[in-house]
Amino acid sequence: MLKMKFVGAIEGVTGSCTWLHHTDSDTQLLVDCGIHQGDENFVWQNSQPFPFDPKKIKYVFLTHAHLDHCGLLPRLIKEGFTGAVYATQATQELTRLMLKDAGRISGEYSEEDVERIRWRPVDRNDDFRWGTHIVPLSSGLVMRYLRSSHILGACMFNLSWKVPKPGNPAELVDRNICFSGDIGCQSAENPYLPLMKDGHNPFPSGTDYIVVESTYGSRVRDTQYLCADNRLARLGQAIVHTLFDKGGKVLIPAFSLHRTQELLMDLLRWMKQELPRHRRGIEKPVSTLVHAPLGLSVTRIYANELFSRSPKGKFKYFNSALCERLNMSAEAIQQLLQRLVEHQDVNGYGYELRMLNPKGKNVSHTVEAHQVIVSSAGMCDAGPVVDYLEYMAGDPRNSILLTGFQSPGTRGHELMGYASSQPRPLHELEAGHAEVIDLSAFYSAHADRKMLLEFLFQTDGFSANTPATVFLNHGDYKSKRSLQEAILERAAEKRAGERPIAEVRIADGRWINLDNCQPLPESLNAAGSSETHEIARLRQEIEALRALLD
Repeated sequence: MLKMKFVGAIEGVTGSCTWLHHTDSDTQLLVDCGIHQGDENFVWQNSQPFPFDPKKIKYVFLTHAHLDHCGLLPRLIKEGFTGAVYATQATQELTRLMLKDAGRISGEYSEEDVERIRWRPVDRNDDFRWGTHIVPLSSGLVMRYLRSSHILGACMFNLSWKVPKPGNPAELVDRNICFSGDIGCQSAENPYLPLMKDGHNPFPSGTDYIVVESTYGSRVRDTQYLCADNRLARLGQAIVHTLFDKGGKVLIPAFSLHRTQELLMDLLRWMKQELPRHRRGIEKPVSTLVHAPLGLSVTRIYANELFSRSPKGKFKYFNSALCERLNMSAEAIQQLLQRLVEHQDVNGYGYELRMLNPKGKNVSHTVEAHQVIVSSAGMCDAGPVVDYLEYMAGDPRNSILLTGFQSPGTRGHELMGYASSQPRPLHELEAGHAEVIDLSAFYSAHADRKMLLEFLFQTDGFSANTPATVFLNHGDYKSKRSLQEAILERAAEKRAGERPIAEVRIADGRWINLDNCQPLPESLNAAGSSETHEIARLRQEIEALRALLD
Protein backbone atom coordinates (compact mmCIF):
# COMPACT_ATOMS: atom_id res chain seq x y z
CA MET A 1 0.00 0.00 0.00
CA LEU A 2 1.07 3.59 -0.67
CA LYS A 3 -0.59 6.05 1.69
CA MET A 4 -0.43 9.84 1.60
CA LYS A 5 -0.98 12.60 4.13
CA PHE A 6 -0.90 16.35 3.49
CA VAL A 7 1.15 17.96 6.25
CA GLY A 8 1.34 21.54 4.96
CA ALA A 9 -0.29 23.89 2.43
CA ILE A 10 -3.69 22.60 3.54
CA GLU A 11 -5.23 25.87 4.75
CA GLY A 12 -3.10 28.43 2.90
CA VAL A 13 -0.58 29.02 0.14
CA THR A 14 2.64 28.17 1.98
CA GLY A 15 4.21 25.34 3.98
CA SER A 16 4.16 22.70 1.25
CA CYS A 17 4.86 19.22 2.60
CA THR A 18 3.31 15.87 1.69
CA TRP A 19 4.15 12.66 3.56
CA LEU A 20 4.01 9.30 1.82
CA HIS A 21 4.53 5.81 3.23
CA HIS A 22 5.02 2.78 0.99
CA THR A 23 4.13 0.06 3.47
CA ASP A 24 5.23 -2.86 1.27
CA SER A 25 8.86 -1.71 1.47
CA ASP A 26 8.45 0.42 4.62
CA THR A 27 9.72 3.46 2.69
CA GLN A 28 8.70 6.89 3.97
CA LEU A 29 9.31 10.02 1.93
CA LEU A 30 8.31 13.68 1.68
CA VAL A 31 7.51 15.85 -1.29
CA ASP A 32 8.82 19.26 -0.18
CA CYS A 33 9.41 20.44 3.39
CA GLY A 34 8.58 24.14 3.44
CA ILE A 35 7.93 26.85 5.98
CA HIS A 36 4.66 28.68 6.52
CA GLN A 37 4.97 32.36 5.64
CA GLY A 38 2.99 35.55 5.97
CA ASP A 39 -0.11 35.37 8.18
CA GLU A 40 0.72 34.75 11.84
CA ASN A 41 -2.20 32.31 11.91
CA PHE A 42 -0.02 30.00 9.83
CA VAL A 43 3.55 30.87 10.88
CA TRP A 44 3.08 29.27 14.33
CA GLN A 45 3.04 25.90 12.57
CA ASN A 46 6.77 26.21 11.81
CA SER A 47 7.56 25.50 15.47
CA GLN A 48 5.12 22.60 15.90
CA PRO A 49 6.45 19.03 16.11
CA PHE A 50 6.60 17.14 12.83
CA PRO A 51 3.81 14.54 12.64
CA PHE A 52 6.43 12.06 11.41
CA ASP A 53 9.72 10.84 12.82
CA PRO A 54 12.47 12.55 10.76
CA LYS A 55 14.76 9.59 11.42
CA LYS A 56 12.37 7.32 9.51
CA ILE A 57 12.09 9.53 6.41
CA LYS A 58 14.29 8.04 3.69
CA TYR A 59 13.87 10.60 0.90
CA VAL A 60 12.76 14.18 0.32
CA PHE A 61 11.79 15.17 -3.22
CA LEU A 62 12.13 18.92 -3.61
CA THR A 63 10.16 20.68 -6.34
CA HIS A 64 12.00 24.03 -6.21
CA ALA A 65 14.00 26.48 -4.09
CA HIS A 66 11.36 28.83 -2.65
CA LEU A 67 11.38 28.71 1.15
CA ASP A 68 7.73 27.70 1.44
CA HIS A 69 8.82 24.45 -0.22
CA CYS A 70 12.30 23.92 1.27
CA GLY A 71 12.58 26.10 4.40
CA LEU A 72 12.21 23.34 7.03
CA LEU A 73 14.93 21.10 5.59
CA PRO A 74 17.55 22.29 8.14
CA ARG A 75 15.18 21.54 11.02
CA LEU A 76 14.49 18.12 9.50
CA ILE A 77 18.26 17.51 9.49
CA LYS A 78 18.66 18.72 13.10
CA GLU A 79 15.92 16.33 14.23
CA GLY A 80 17.51 13.25 12.74
CA PHE A 81 16.85 13.05 8.99
CA THR A 82 19.84 11.39 7.30
CA GLY A 83 18.24 10.47 3.98
CA ALA A 84 18.75 11.92 0.53
CA VAL A 85 17.19 15.06 -0.94
CA TYR A 86 16.42 14.64 -4.63
CA ALA A 87 16.26 17.77 -6.76
CA THR A 88 17.62 19.22 -9.96
CA GLN A 89 21.14 20.59 -9.85
CA ALA A 90 19.83 24.15 -10.16
CA THR A 91 17.39 23.63 -7.28
CA GLN A 92 20.16 22.18 -5.14
CA GLU A 93 22.42 25.19 -5.65
CA LEU A 94 19.65 27.75 -5.24
CA THR A 95 18.23 26.04 -2.14
CA ARG A 96 21.61 26.05 -0.41
CA LEU A 97 21.83 29.81 -0.99
CA MET A 98 18.29 30.53 0.13
CA LEU A 99 18.55 28.40 3.26
CA LYS A 100 21.86 29.90 4.33
CA ASP A 101 20.49 33.41 3.87
CA ALA A 102 17.31 32.59 5.80
CA GLY A 103 19.35 30.97 8.57
CA ARG A 104 21.53 34.08 8.97
CA ILE A 105 18.41 36.21 9.31
CA SER A 106 16.42 33.93 11.63
CA GLY A 107 19.26 32.42 13.64
CA GLU A 108 17.30 29.17 13.88
CA TYR A 109 19.97 27.05 12.21
CA SER A 110 23.54 27.34 10.99
CA GLU A 111 25.28 27.04 7.64
CA GLU A 112 26.65 23.73 8.90
CA ASP A 113 23.08 22.42 9.18
CA VAL A 114 22.50 23.35 5.54
CA GLU A 115 25.76 21.73 4.44
CA ARG A 116 24.68 18.47 6.09
CA ILE A 117 21.93 17.99 3.49
CA ARG A 118 22.73 14.95 1.32
CA TRP A 119 21.83 15.98 -2.22
CA ARG A 120 21.02 13.75 -5.18
CA PRO A 121 20.95 15.96 -8.33
CA VAL A 122 19.74 13.37 -10.84
CA ASP A 123 19.76 15.67 -13.90
CA ARG A 124 23.56 15.64 -13.82
CA ASN A 125 23.47 12.08 -15.16
CA ASP A 126 24.48 11.77 -18.81
CA ASP A 127 21.27 9.93 -19.67
CA PHE A 128 18.89 12.40 -18.00
CA ARG A 129 15.76 13.26 -19.97
CA TRP A 130 12.61 14.89 -18.64
CA GLY A 131 9.87 12.34 -18.11
CA THR A 132 11.94 9.25 -18.88
CA HIS A 133 14.79 9.28 -16.37
CA ILE A 134 13.89 6.82 -13.61
CA VAL A 135 14.85 7.11 -9.94
CA PRO A 136 14.24 3.68 -8.32
CA LEU A 137 13.42 4.10 -4.62
CA SER A 138 12.57 0.58 -3.52
CA SER A 139 11.01 -2.53 -4.95
CA GLY A 140 8.17 -1.36 -7.20
CA LEU A 141 8.50 2.34 -6.23
CA VAL A 142 9.81 4.67 -8.95
CA MET A 143 10.09 8.47 -9.40
CA ARG A 144 10.26 10.46 -12.65
CA TYR A 145 10.82 14.19 -13.26
CA LEU A 146 8.84 16.67 -15.36
CA ARG A 147 9.75 20.33 -15.93
CA SER A 148 7.90 23.30 -14.43
CA SER A 149 8.26 26.85 -15.74
CA HIS A 150 7.90 28.40 -12.27
CA ILE A 151 11.57 29.29 -11.58
CA LEU A 152 14.96 27.91 -12.57
CA GLY A 153 15.26 24.24 -11.57
CA ALA A 154 11.58 23.81 -10.73
CA CYS A 155 10.09 20.42 -11.51
CA MET A 156 7.17 18.09 -10.91
CA PHE A 157 7.40 14.51 -9.68
CA ASN A 158 5.59 11.44 -10.94
CA LEU A 159 5.63 8.57 -8.45
CA SER A 160 4.59 5.07 -9.54
CA TRP A 161 4.08 1.90 -7.50
CA LYS A 162 2.59 -1.56 -7.93
CA VAL A 163 -0.85 -2.72 -6.78
CA PRO A 164 -2.77 -6.00 -7.32
CA LYS A 165 -4.89 -5.91 -10.45
CA PRO A 166 -8.64 -5.78 -9.68
CA GLY A 167 -10.12 -9.22 -10.34
CA ASN A 168 -6.69 -10.82 -10.61
CA PRO A 169 -4.68 -10.12 -7.41
CA ALA A 170 -1.79 -12.30 -8.60
CA GLU A 171 -1.02 -9.76 -11.36
CA LEU A 172 0.46 -6.37 -10.45
CA VAL A 173 -0.31 -3.13 -12.27
CA ASP A 174 1.07 0.39 -11.99
CA ARG A 175 -0.49 3.31 -10.12
CA ASN A 176 0.80 6.84 -10.66
CA ILE A 177 0.55 10.15 -8.81
CA CYS A 178 1.85 13.50 -10.07
CA PHE A 179 2.90 16.30 -7.70
CA SER A 180 2.78 19.63 -9.53
CA GLY A 181 4.79 21.79 -7.14
CA ASP A 182 4.20 25.39 -8.20
CA ILE A 183 3.06 25.72 -11.80
CA GLY A 184 4.58 28.49 -13.87
CA CYS A 185 2.94 30.72 -16.47
CA GLN A 186 4.90 29.83 -19.59
CA SER A 187 3.35 27.88 -22.45
CA ALA A 188 4.93 26.71 -25.68
CA GLU A 189 2.61 29.07 -27.59
CA ASN A 190 3.28 32.09 -25.36
CA PRO A 191 6.49 32.04 -23.28
CA TYR A 192 5.97 35.71 -22.42
CA LEU A 193 8.11 35.92 -19.27
CA PRO A 194 11.82 36.48 -19.96
CA LEU A 195 13.74 33.44 -18.78
CA MET A 196 11.94 30.10 -18.59
CA LYS A 197 10.74 27.81 -21.34
CA ASP A 198 7.34 26.17 -21.03
CA GLY A 199 6.54 23.51 -18.45
CA HIS A 200 5.22 19.99 -18.86
CA ASN A 201 1.81 18.53 -18.08
CA PRO A 202 1.18 15.28 -16.16
CA PHE A 203 1.64 12.13 -18.22
CA PRO A 204 -1.44 11.82 -20.45
CA SER A 205 -1.98 8.12 -19.81
CA GLY A 206 -1.82 6.13 -16.60
CA THR A 207 -1.93 9.12 -14.22
CA ASP A 208 -4.33 8.09 -11.47
CA TYR A 209 -3.82 11.08 -9.14
CA ILE A 210 -2.73 14.69 -9.59
CA VAL A 211 -1.82 16.89 -6.63
CA VAL A 212 -2.04 20.44 -7.93
CA GLU A 213 -1.48 23.88 -6.43
CA SER A 214 -4.37 26.37 -6.45
CA THR A 215 -2.70 29.68 -5.54
CA TYR A 216 -4.57 31.57 -8.27
CA GLY A 217 -7.36 29.06 -8.72
CA SER A 218 -10.02 31.78 -8.49
CA ARG A 219 -8.34 34.28 -10.86
CA VAL A 220 -8.12 34.64 -14.62
CA ARG A 221 -5.53 37.17 -15.74
CA ASP A 222 -6.41 39.79 -18.26
CA THR A 223 -4.64 39.02 -21.53
CA GLN A 224 -2.85 42.39 -21.40
CA TYR A 225 -0.59 40.94 -18.69
CA LEU A 226 0.31 37.88 -20.76
CA CYS A 227 2.40 39.74 -23.30
CA ALA A 228 6.15 40.46 -23.22
CA ASP A 229 5.77 43.63 -25.32
CA ASN A 230 3.04 45.01 -23.05
CA ARG A 231 5.18 44.36 -19.98
CA LEU A 232 8.16 46.11 -21.54
CA ALA A 233 6.02 49.07 -22.61
CA ARG A 234 4.61 49.55 -19.11
CA LEU A 235 8.03 49.23 -17.48
CA GLY A 236 9.46 51.74 -19.94
CA GLN A 237 6.53 54.10 -19.48
CA ALA A 238 7.16 54.20 -15.73
CA ILE A 239 10.88 54.86 -16.20
CA VAL A 240 10.44 57.58 -18.82
CA HIS A 241 7.75 59.24 -16.73
CA THR A 242 10.02 59.29 -13.69
CA LEU A 243 13.37 60.18 -15.26
CA PHE A 244 12.34 62.59 -18.00
CA ASP A 245 8.94 63.97 -16.98
CA LYS A 246 9.37 64.26 -13.21
CA GLY A 247 13.17 64.45 -13.01
CA GLY A 248 13.34 61.76 -10.33
CA LYS A 249 14.81 58.31 -9.76
CA VAL A 250 13.32 54.82 -9.99
CA LEU A 251 13.51 52.23 -7.20
CA ILE A 252 12.45 48.65 -7.94
CA PRO A 253 12.29 46.36 -4.87
CA ALA A 254 12.82 42.82 -6.13
CA PHE A 255 13.00 39.27 -4.84
CA SER A 256 16.56 37.99 -5.15
CA LEU A 257 15.45 34.65 -6.58
CA HIS A 258 14.16 34.85 -10.16
CA ARG A 259 12.54 38.30 -10.11
CA THR A 260 15.86 40.16 -10.07
CA GLN A 261 17.08 38.08 -13.02
CA GLU A 262 13.86 38.72 -14.97
CA LEU A 263 14.19 42.45 -14.36
CA LEU A 264 17.78 42.39 -15.57
CA MET A 265 16.62 41.03 -18.92
CA ASP A 266 13.68 43.43 -19.23
CA LEU A 267 15.75 46.48 -18.28
CA LEU A 268 18.47 45.50 -20.72
CA ARG A 269 15.95 45.02 -23.52
CA TRP A 270 14.31 48.37 -22.82
CA MET A 271 17.62 50.23 -22.64
CA LYS A 272 18.86 48.64 -25.88
CA GLN A 273 15.69 49.07 -27.91
CA GLU A 274 13.56 51.88 -26.49
CA LEU A 275 15.73 54.21 -24.44
CA PRO A 276 17.53 55.91 -27.38
CA ARG A 277 14.33 57.56 -28.61
CA HIS A 278 13.46 58.94 -25.15
CA ARG A 279 16.74 60.50 -24.11
CA ARG A 280 15.88 63.85 -25.74
CA GLY A 281 19.44 65.02 -26.24
CA ILE A 282 20.64 64.12 -22.75
CA GLU A 283 24.31 63.22 -23.01
CA LYS A 284 24.75 61.40 -19.70
CA PRO A 285 23.91 57.69 -20.02
CA VAL A 286 21.08 56.21 -17.99
CA SER A 287 22.75 54.12 -15.31
CA THR A 288 21.01 51.13 -13.75
CA LEU A 289 22.37 49.55 -10.57
CA VAL A 290 21.31 46.18 -9.18
CA HIS A 291 22.06 46.14 -5.45
CA ALA A 292 21.04 42.73 -4.15
CA PRO A 293 23.73 40.75 -2.30
CA LEU A 294 21.75 37.50 -2.39
CA GLY A 295 20.54 38.34 -5.88
CA LEU A 296 24.15 38.57 -7.03
CA SER A 297 24.83 35.02 -5.84
CA VAL A 298 21.58 33.78 -7.37
CA THR A 299 22.45 35.42 -10.70
CA ARG A 300 25.78 33.59 -10.69
CA ILE A 301 23.86 30.29 -10.56
CA TYR A 302 21.48 31.46 -13.28
CA ALA A 303 24.46 32.36 -15.48
CA ASN A 304 25.44 28.69 -15.45
CA GLU A 305 22.37 26.53 -14.86
CA LEU A 306 19.87 28.47 -16.99
CA PHE A 307 21.82 27.48 -20.08
CA SER A 308 22.39 23.80 -19.27
CA ARG A 309 21.42 21.37 -22.01
CA SER A 310 20.02 17.87 -22.32
CA PRO A 311 22.02 15.06 -23.99
CA LYS A 312 20.28 15.99 -27.26
CA GLY A 313 21.59 19.55 -27.00
CA LYS A 314 18.27 21.18 -26.11
CA PHE A 315 18.09 23.79 -23.36
CA LYS A 316 16.60 22.30 -20.21
CA TYR A 317 15.25 25.64 -18.97
CA PHE A 318 16.24 28.61 -21.13
CA ASN A 319 13.51 30.45 -23.03
CA SER A 320 14.93 30.76 -26.56
CA ALA A 321 12.42 33.54 -27.34
CA LEU A 322 14.67 35.82 -25.27
CA CYS A 323 17.34 35.62 -28.00
CA GLU A 324 15.01 37.26 -30.53
CA ARG A 325 13.76 39.82 -28.01
CA LEU A 326 17.28 40.92 -27.12
CA ASN A 327 18.75 40.29 -30.58
CA MET A 328 21.47 38.25 -28.88
CA SER A 329 22.54 34.62 -28.98
CA ALA A 330 22.11 32.44 -25.91
CA GLU A 331 25.88 32.39 -25.54
CA ALA A 332 26.01 36.20 -25.58
CA ILE A 333 23.26 36.42 -22.94
CA GLN A 334 25.13 33.95 -20.75
CA GLN A 335 28.36 35.95 -21.14
CA LEU A 336 26.50 39.12 -20.22
CA LEU A 337 25.24 37.59 -16.97
CA GLN A 338 28.72 36.34 -16.20
CA ARG A 339 30.13 39.84 -16.74
CA LEU A 340 27.57 41.31 -14.38
CA VAL A 341 28.34 38.91 -11.53
CA GLU A 342 32.04 39.60 -12.03
CA HIS A 343 31.26 43.30 -11.37
CA GLN A 344 31.88 44.41 -14.94
CA ASP A 345 29.74 47.10 -16.51
CA VAL A 346 27.48 46.31 -19.45
CA ASN A 347 27.40 49.37 -21.71
CA GLY A 348 25.51 50.37 -24.80
CA TYR A 349 24.31 53.45 -26.60
CA GLY A 350 23.10 55.78 -23.84
CA TYR A 351 23.02 53.26 -21.00
CA GLU A 352 25.08 51.31 -18.52
CA LEU A 353 24.10 48.40 -16.31
CA ARG A 354 25.94 47.34 -13.18
CA MET A 355 25.41 44.64 -10.57
CA LEU A 356 27.22 45.39 -7.34
CA ASN A 357 27.22 44.69 -3.66
CA PRO A 358 28.28 48.15 -2.40
CA LYS A 359 28.34 47.35 1.31
CA GLY A 360 29.15 50.37 3.42
CA LYS A 361 28.63 52.85 0.60
CA ASN A 362 26.64 55.98 1.24
CA VAL A 363 23.09 55.54 -0.09
CA SER A 364 22.87 59.18 -1.11
CA HIS A 365 25.98 58.81 -3.27
CA THR A 366 24.62 55.62 -4.83
CA VAL A 367 21.30 57.25 -5.68
CA GLU A 368 23.08 60.28 -7.05
CA ALA A 369 25.13 58.11 -9.42
CA HIS A 370 22.32 55.92 -10.78
CA GLN A 371 18.91 56.65 -12.26
CA VAL A 372 17.35 53.19 -11.83
CA ILE A 373 18.04 51.00 -8.79
CA VAL A 374 16.91 47.39 -8.39
CA SER A 375 17.33 46.30 -4.79
CA SER A 376 16.39 43.49 -2.44
CA ALA A 377 14.23 42.54 -0.67
CA GLY A 378 11.01 42.25 -2.65
CA MET A 379 8.62 43.00 0.24
CA CYS A 380 10.70 45.96 1.46
CA ASP A 381 11.19 44.73 5.03
CA ALA A 382 14.87 43.75 4.90
CA GLY A 383 18.01 44.15 2.87
CA PRO A 384 19.44 47.28 1.22
CA VAL A 385 16.04 48.37 -0.13
CA VAL A 386 15.16 49.55 3.39
CA ASP A 387 17.88 52.23 3.20
CA TYR A 388 16.89 53.23 -0.32
CA LEU A 389 13.27 53.63 0.74
CA GLU A 390 14.28 55.80 3.68
CA TYR A 391 16.20 58.06 1.32
CA MET A 392 13.85 58.05 -1.71
CA ALA A 393 10.28 57.43 -0.51
CA GLY A 394 9.60 61.00 0.60
CA ASP A 395 10.08 62.64 -2.80
CA PRO A 396 7.13 62.55 -5.26
CA ARG A 397 9.57 62.98 -8.15
CA ASN A 398 10.77 59.43 -7.43
CA SER A 399 8.86 56.27 -8.29
CA ILE A 400 8.73 52.88 -6.59
CA LEU A 401 7.82 50.04 -8.96
CA LEU A 402 6.36 46.96 -7.27
CA THR A 403 6.80 43.76 -9.25
CA GLY A 404 5.71 41.01 -6.86
CA PHE A 405 3.29 39.82 -4.20
CA GLN A 406 3.31 41.86 -0.98
CA SER A 407 2.35 39.91 2.12
CA PRO A 408 0.06 41.61 4.68
CA GLY A 409 2.03 43.23 7.45
CA THR A 410 5.04 44.11 5.29
CA ARG A 411 6.25 47.54 4.19
CA GLY A 412 5.59 46.45 0.63
CA HIS A 413 1.96 45.76 1.44
CA GLU A 414 1.70 49.23 2.96
CA LEU A 415 3.18 50.75 -0.20
CA MET A 416 0.78 48.74 -2.35
CA GLY A 417 -2.03 50.67 -0.65
CA TYR A 418 -0.73 53.82 -2.38
CA ALA A 419 -0.11 52.16 -5.74
CA SER A 420 -1.71 52.92 -9.07
CA SER A 421 -1.39 50.90 -12.24
CA GLN A 422 -0.57 53.95 -14.39
CA PRO A 423 1.88 56.83 -13.81
CA ARG A 424 0.29 60.14 -12.73
CA PRO A 425 1.35 63.74 -13.37
CA LEU A 426 3.56 65.27 -10.70
CA HIS A 427 0.96 67.85 -9.71
CA GLU A 428 -1.52 65.08 -8.82
CA LEU A 429 0.87 63.35 -6.44
CA GLU A 430 0.81 63.80 -2.69
CA ALA A 431 3.64 65.85 -1.25
CA GLY A 432 6.10 63.84 0.83
CA HIS A 433 5.36 60.50 -0.87
CA ALA A 434 7.11 58.88 -3.81
CA GLU A 435 4.82 57.62 -6.56
CA VAL A 436 4.09 53.88 -6.29
CA ILE A 437 3.30 51.97 -9.49
CA ASP A 438 2.07 48.38 -9.44
CA LEU A 439 3.53 46.15 -12.18
CA SER A 440 3.16 42.89 -10.26
CA ALA A 441 0.53 41.37 -12.55
CA PHE A 442 3.06 41.37 -15.40
CA TYR A 443 5.59 39.27 -13.47
CA SER A 444 3.55 36.68 -11.58
CA ALA A 445 5.14 33.22 -11.79
CA HIS A 446 1.97 31.29 -10.81
CA ALA A 447 -0.49 29.87 -13.31
CA ASP A 448 -4.00 31.35 -13.16
CA ARG A 449 -7.22 29.32 -13.25
CA LYS A 450 -7.28 29.11 -17.04
CA MET A 451 -3.75 27.74 -17.20
CA LEU A 452 -4.34 25.37 -14.28
CA LEU A 453 -7.24 23.88 -16.22
CA GLU A 454 -5.04 23.45 -19.29
CA PHE A 455 -2.42 21.79 -17.11
CA LEU A 456 -4.94 19.25 -15.86
CA PHE A 457 -6.88 18.52 -19.03
CA GLN A 458 -4.42 18.94 -21.90
CA THR A 459 -2.91 15.70 -23.26
CA ASP A 460 -1.12 17.01 -26.39
CA GLY A 461 -3.05 14.60 -28.57
CA PHE A 462 -2.05 11.46 -26.68
CA SER A 463 -4.59 8.98 -25.38
CA ALA A 464 -5.73 9.53 -21.78
CA ASN A 465 -8.13 6.80 -20.75
CA THR A 466 -7.39 6.74 -17.02
CA PRO A 467 -9.85 8.92 -15.05
CA ALA A 468 -7.75 10.97 -12.65
CA THR A 469 -8.54 12.03 -9.10
CA VAL A 470 -7.32 15.56 -8.36
CA PHE A 471 -6.23 16.84 -4.94
CA LEU A 472 -6.09 20.63 -4.50
CA ASN A 473 -3.61 22.13 -2.05
CA HIS A 474 -1.45 25.25 -1.75
CA GLY A 475 -4.24 27.83 -1.93
CA ASP A 476 -6.76 29.63 0.23
CA TYR A 477 -10.28 28.30 0.58
CA LYS A 478 -11.78 30.60 -2.05
CA SER A 479 -9.16 29.63 -4.64
CA LYS A 480 -9.56 25.91 -4.01
CA ARG A 481 -13.34 25.95 -4.13
CA SER A 482 -13.38 28.08 -7.28
CA LEU A 483 -10.89 25.80 -9.01
CA GLN A 484 -12.73 22.69 -7.84
CA GLU A 485 -15.97 23.95 -9.40
CA ALA A 486 -14.21 24.92 -12.63
CA ILE A 487 -12.55 21.49 -12.95
CA LEU A 488 -15.79 19.60 -12.36
CA GLU A 489 -17.66 21.82 -14.82
CA ARG A 490 -15.09 21.21 -17.55
CA ALA A 491 -14.83 17.50 -16.79
CA ALA A 492 -18.58 17.21 -17.26
CA GLU A 493 -18.21 18.57 -20.82
CA LYS A 494 -16.12 15.51 -21.79
CA ARG A 495 -14.24 17.36 -24.51
CA ALA A 496 -12.62 15.14 -27.10
CA GLY A 497 -8.96 14.38 -26.44
CA GLU A 498 -8.92 15.73 -22.89
CA ARG A 499 -7.97 13.91 -19.71
CA PRO A 500 -11.02 12.45 -17.94
CA ILE A 501 -11.26 13.57 -14.32
CA ALA A 502 -13.38 11.51 -12.00
CA GLU A 503 -13.15 13.44 -8.73
CA VAL A 504 -11.73 16.65 -7.27
CA ARG A 505 -10.88 16.73 -3.56
CA ILE A 506 -9.69 19.59 -1.41
CA ALA A 507 -6.65 18.36 0.52
CA ASP A 508 -7.03 17.82 4.26
CA GLY A 509 -5.00 16.18 7.02
CA ARG A 510 -6.25 12.61 6.70
CA TRP A 511 -4.26 9.63 5.50
CA ILE A 512 -5.39 8.42 2.08
CA ASN A 513 -4.84 4.88 0.83
CA LEU A 514 -3.73 5.58 -2.73
CA ASP A 515 -4.22 1.95 -3.73
CA ASN A 516 -7.98 2.54 -3.63
CA CYS A 517 -8.32 6.31 -2.92
CA GLN A 518 -10.05 5.74 0.42
CA PRO A 519 -9.37 7.57 3.71
CA LEU A 520 -7.76 5.32 6.27
CA PRO A 521 -9.37 4.74 9.68
CA GLU A 522 -7.68 6.84 12.33
CA SER A 523 -6.87 3.67 14.25
CA LEU A 524 -4.42 2.73 11.47
CA ASN A 525 -2.64 6.08 11.54
CA ALA A 526 0.22 7.41 13.57
CA ALA A 527 -0.38 8.61 17.11
CA GLY A 528 -1.65 12.14 17.23
CA SER A 529 -2.90 12.17 13.64
CA SER A 530 -6.54 12.29 14.74
CA GLU A 531 -5.85 15.50 16.63
CA THR A 532 -3.90 16.91 13.67
CA HIS A 533 -6.77 16.13 11.31
CA GLU A 534 -9.30 17.74 13.65
CA ILE A 535 -7.21 20.92 13.81
CA ALA A 536 -6.94 20.97 10.02
CA ARG A 537 -10.70 20.42 9.67
CA LEU A 538 -11.53 23.25 12.10
CA ARG A 539 -9.10 25.61 10.39
CA GLN A 540 -10.65 24.85 6.99
CA GLU A 541 -14.10 25.60 8.41
CA ILE A 542 -12.83 28.94 9.75
CA GLU A 543 -11.27 29.70 6.37
CA ALA A 544 -14.55 28.91 4.64
CA LEU A 545 -16.44 31.26 6.96
CA ARG A 546 -13.91 34.02 6.30
CA ALA A 547 -14.39 33.53 2.56
CA LEU A 548 -18.15 33.96 2.96
CA LEU A 549 -17.62 37.24 4.81
CA ASP A 550 -15.28 38.68 2.15
